Amino acid sequence: MPIETDNHLPEWRPIPKIGESDMEGDKGVDPDDNAPGGEQPIFRPHAFALSHGKDGAKVAYGQFLWRIDTLIIELSSVSAGPSSTPTVLGAGQDAISGLNVRVPTINSPFGDAMDPAIPNIYHQLVGYGDVYLYWTTDLDAVDAEDNHVPANRVDACWVVVGGDRAEDELDAVDATSSQTGFDRTDTTTGTYCPTADQKAGTYRVKLGTVNEDEEIIQDHSSDVFWSIFLLKRTGGHACTYTPP
Repeated sequence: MPIETDNHLPEWRPIPKIGESDMEGDKGVDPDDNAPGGEQPIFRPHAFALSHGKDGAKVAYGQFLWRIDTLIIELSSVSAGPSSTPTVLGAGQDAISGLNVRVPTINSPFGDAMDPAIPNIYHQLVGYGDVYLYWTTDLDAVDAEDNHVPANRVDACWVVVGGDRAEDELDAVDATSSQTGFDRTDTTTGTYCPTADQKAGTYRVKLGTVNEDEEIIQDHSSDVFWSIFLLKRTGGHACTYTPP
């Protein structure tokens, strides 16, 4: 911060070195000390920071941020006129929503949620190795009060060493000329309704690697953000309709 001098020209106060402070009792530590048994900082480190722990890796508090936008294409009915091929009548977009936040759990989708409070900076994981953040999405996810609440569509998020499966992405949706009604969040079933694999998926991102007595490899050092959009087709028929 600038301080006044006799000649009224500001001078800049030097940045304190590690271990120094202008406040009595405020003692810093080396924030880069990742060695096993090293000192822990008195501030919260960056999101998903990795460290050595007891018989396994440790991970700092982080958040999973996500949003889903929807584009709407309105098509004519496939039975209108002499042709069975629909035409585009218009396009629009659902309201643009804000960010949804999910706090990951530890070691499994059913583990304890991360705690952001200091000094509970790091959370113990089981074992050493590659550390991943997993999340699952279910576009049919609902709650007891309202149907298709967007905040429910990421239904699990957790940090784990290793993992028993890799990405299982939402399946692709083919473009057809006979299908006027299609919405991945549709809970009905029928000839042209979305399949289960087009509505649920599992994703992951590698946070880094922690091995015993080895230097930590940090591949990701911030909150994780995931943004997707859905294409919704509307028209004269629901997905249960079978063209003649």
